[in-house]
Amino acid sequence: MASSNPSVSQKRKQASDTSIFSSNTKRPAKRLKLSNARNILTQRSDKALNNGDLDVSAFVKAREFEIKAMHANMGASKSSLSTRAFQQLPINLRRRTASHNVKKVPKRLRARAAKEPTRVKMKDDNTPTVTSRRRKPTPHQRLRLEKAKHLQKLGLLTKKRREDYKKRKPSETDLGKVTSNGPRVPGIKKNTLRKPPRPPAKFRKRQIHKSWLPTHLFHAKRAHMTPPKEPLWRFAVPLTPTDKCYRATHRVTTSQGCIAWDMSYMATIGVDGTELSICGLLRSVGVDEKLLSGKRGAKWRSGTRWSETWIRERDKEKSWIAKVGLLWCLDADVPGSENNAKNYLDGGQPKRATGAVVQPERAVMEIQSSKQRRKAPRRKLWLRVHPSAFFQTWNEILKVSMMQRPMVTVEDLRFELGSVEIVGPESTQALIGVLHPVANTASPINNTTGTVSDDEWEDFETPAQIWRQLVAVTNPASLPANAILGFNISDPRLHHPPRTVQPLSVNNKGDTLLECISSWAPDRAQSSHDIFDRAKRLAASRQLPSQKAINRRKSEASPGSYPTSLPKDPQIPVLAMASRTTTANGQGSWIVLLPWDCVLPVWYSLMHYPLSSGGNPRFGGLQEKRQIAFEQAVPWFPADCPGTKAGFEWEIVEREKRRQEWEKRPKGKRIAWESVNLGNNRKGEIGRGWACDWEHLFQEPPPTSTSIENDTTAQESTEVPQPTTFGGVDAGTSSHQDPRPSMHHIINTHPNPSQVVNTSLSPVHIVLIGTGHPTYAARIYRLPTTDSNLRAKWLSLAHPSKSSHGPRPSIRKLDFSTKMAPHERSQNLAATLLAPGGVNARGDTTLPKAGDPSYPCVPDEIDLIGFVTTGNYHLGEGRYEAVGNVAVAKVVGDNVRGAKSDERNLCIVRESGQGLGRLARWRFI
Repeated sequence: MASSNPSVSQKRKQASDTSIFSSNTKRPAKRLKLSNARNILTQRSDKALNNGDLDVSAFVKAREFEIKAMHANMGASKSSLSTRAFQQLPINLRRRTASHNVKKVPKRLRARAAKEPTRVKMKDDNTPTVTSRRRKPTPHQRLRLEKAKHLQKLGLLTKKRREDYKKRKPSETDLGKVTSNGPRVPGIKKNTLRKPPRPPAKFRKRQIHKSWLPTHLFHAKRAHMTPPKEPLWRFAVPLTPTDKCYRATHRVTTSQGCIAWDMSYMATIGVDGTELSICGLLRSVGVDEKLLSGKRGAKWRSGTRWSETWIRERDKEKSWIAKVGLLWCLDADVPGSENNAKNYLDGGQPKRATGAVVQPERAVMEIQSSKQRRKAPRRKLWLRVHPSAFFQTWNEILKVSMMQRPMVTVEDLRFELGSVEIVGPESTQALIGVLHPVANTASPINNTTGTVSDDEWEDFETPAQIWRQLVAVTNPASLPANAILGFNISDPRLHHPPRTVQPLSVNNKGDTLLECISSWAPDRAQSSHDIFDRAKRLAASRQLPSQKAINRRKSEASPGSYPTSLPKDPQIPVLAMASRTTTANGQGSWIVLLPWDCVLPVWYSLMHYPLSSGGNPRFGGLQEKRQIAFEQAVPWFPADCPGTKAGFEWEIVEREKRRQEWEKRPKGKRIAWESVNLGNNRKGEIGRGWACDWEHLFQEPPPTSTSIENDTTAQESTEVPQPTTFGGVDAGTSSHQDPRPSMHHIINTHPNPSQVVNTSLSPVHIVLIGTGHPTYAARIYRLPTTDSNLRAKWLSLAHPSKSSHGPRPSIRKLDFSTKMAPHERSQNLAATLLAPGGVNARGDTTLPKAGDPSYPCVPDEIDLIGFVTTGNYHLGEGRYEAVGNVAVAKVVGDNVRGAKSDERNLCIVRESGQGLGRLARWRFI
């Protein structure tokens, strides 16, 4: 029968009266325990004073008693604190149900968690903490269990039929009589796009409109992923880890540790043809001529280094597409190598038989018309491009390749090549502990311990031998620029769990690492990389043993040792590429290329590698990748490159998200863009307030505020305001249909004013001079060009000592000399700090503060030069910085002619929706 009192819930039992949490007791025991623990007993010192005389021995005994009581109460108070067992765990080990489920706490804390008073209440309250295998299954779970049993029976029947078939026909299964031709290598589909691999049946419905990365299951449990129906670049990409990691990401990239990303979504395009044809293709898409011919690109053309450069369209407006990585296949028989160096100069220019140097253009024409040109060996080149610009790059490369003679073939290597990128001081150590080169009989590397003995030390030459010497490298940027190391590794699962790699102990070889880096033998001793061989890539993927077979071999190995290698073990070809940053002391990174199916074993071993500083490598998402680019003051493609097609498409998606967020807010809690006060009788945000409105930037600017004031009348001030439009589009309409404006991205940090068009954009790095917090869509102004008084006010904030507004601070009136008494110096310092307006960091008391009536207002719309695309707090510098894009035509040439050199890089940054501007400095990046 139901209870007469409906307010009492019948789902859980009421706590028993014998519980210590009974309402009658009102928890007196715990209160009394905490009170006693936090009260320190003291002893009065009256006995130590006898007629005004101090008895030292009695006074010391009283203080001794108090000190002992304090120590005792410190221990009692610590043990009686209300800290739960799960609260002692670091944040990365906490679980959502650990507060009431003892089994979610590590074993070392389960005994304490079971004795906690809160646990007693949970037990009386009938809170379920049973394990899943003991819980009674629900109807849905029961159906799934029955289906699993049925499928298991079918599998047993299939296995039995297979065994019976083998028994009936033993001759056909006799290994001595059966000849094997090896696995079939599928034909290369050239000049066609590759289709994604067919996923397993149980995951097939989840990958209809997108593809998973090789490490998707790892990231899906630990990171925020892109929405299922909104993939990014046709992939399910991890955005950011579920735990807070902004400060941790900064620490592991600067002080200790490392962070890794699965970059398998980066697209790779393979180009096959003669060297001159490939160089002609690269020349057509805008690759620098110094890289294609000359000493600067000699090592790159030989295949011992890789390079990063921008490519552009061949026809139309010749707009820049994206920044790509270029990597040649190393071949000893091609022109430019050691075996054939007599036919080429050091700079890569062809040489006649008589020794006379000819011009590159004439040499190309002569070789093309000769028989030697038709018999020239074919080479391979890989282009690594961002997936947002893949289709544009593919179409351009495919179009230009058909114009070359002999023709160049193009291959889509997506879903065949994967990559892992890792950054941090211990990134090299982590990779060395995971990537074990295949043992060589001539190599002194011990395959089990990974160390080199003193007796076996020699001058290593091959990349696999040099790989172990780099364990002490804390910054890949210290290696030769764009260095490459290609070798084969064993299955990382055979060395799982990985062990911390110790530095090589070699007697009298303290400068070995410096000698290795300075000489860099891989430039001379590398052979052709196996990763360029498609047959070897497929063999490594197909020969990967199952995890069950790996576990069986590990169980057969002796305790504390790894399984012995077998001849049938796969040899995974990898290519480790070191990269640098444009900043002076920036942390470099490693990019490891390997077959697609081999990424997951390497990733799991990398995530479980024990670093020498403690802990394991962290993993990151897109936000962490963008954060590191921001801290290194480099633009992150495509968000910080809106002048490209991929960058503008990113901007369209972002502005639509922010528009929807703005519309979801009630009218009383969202920014009214039409009422933003810009000062000087100006109201209304410039362009779309939620977006970087590049379309509005390149429109014809409206009249200045001075002309508006002369034309305004009293009748206009009484008119009813009309709905505001931003850039020709209503505030409530979508911006998906906006056509892309004719914008151009400029990659040169010192653009020539004569070659700059009016719609050119270039990324800049912005540093605020004072306070402020620039974020996305903040407006960037140059110094006022129509109002000289306003310009002088802004310059006074940048040069306070030259300011003509108010007297200079009379600091000499205050004496802080050492001859004064300490209390007099303190009085003078207090008088200085409490003066009206205070003293800022420059010692100026007359500068107006932000928000004061005398603070200068922002310039007119004609002085708007760009927008901020990324802005945040820089943990390394301890200040707010930003990365934005500016219209180059407004900051170079005639627009800044006559301005002083220290005034040309000054700008004013205003947050979208606010009327307050902040003075800053910018520079091209």
